[in-house]
Amino acid sequence: MAKLRKPDPVKAFFGVLYIDHAVYEALCRRIESQFGAIDFTSEEIPFSHSDYYNEEMGEGLIRRYFSLEKLINPDEIIHVKQLAQLWEEENMVEGKRKINIDPGYLGPSQLVLATAKKYCQRVYIGRGVYLDLNMIYQHGTFHDLPWTYPDYSAHKDLFLQIRRIYYEQYLSKQHQPAAQT
Repeated sequence: MAKLRKPDPVKAFFGVLYIDHAVYEALCRRIESQFGAIDFTSEEIPFSHSDYYNEEMGEGLIRRYFSLEKLINPDEIIHVKQLAQLWEEENMVEGKRKINIDPGYLGPSQLVLATAKKYCQRVYIGRGVYLDLNMIYQHGTFHDLPWTYPDYSAHKDLFLQIRRIYYEQYLSKQHQPAAQT
């Protein structure tokens, strides 16, 4: 029988869609004040994988991914998702979002997104939040699943960069000496 144990720490990241740079910059400042330093930020990527958000947010959307320096416990993603929802709501104008904030995390073998939307592959973890296993990591790269979002799939290189940062952090924590009492 396996014993219950504390989970490995994971690396929180965000996938963000926006048009207004000022809204994006304000979000980054807010995230850093809440969670600490951002240690990776992608370049601006034109969002061309879908027109799903055009009616609500407008055309010419920009996608960016960034990750947090501090590793988190996987269940902390609930709080991160709830804050992301709140920040999206605070940036609404006439019922339309100015920014879309998708938090998730990277673990040793997976890329997971936190969502409020229920679908067959998503597992409810509490307080209105579901986890969506979006990609798995095996044999040195991320692999798509049938429901992997195309814009996540197209940017596996960015997630590999974030994973390298994560893995260095993860390994350094594994080799720290036990605290002296």
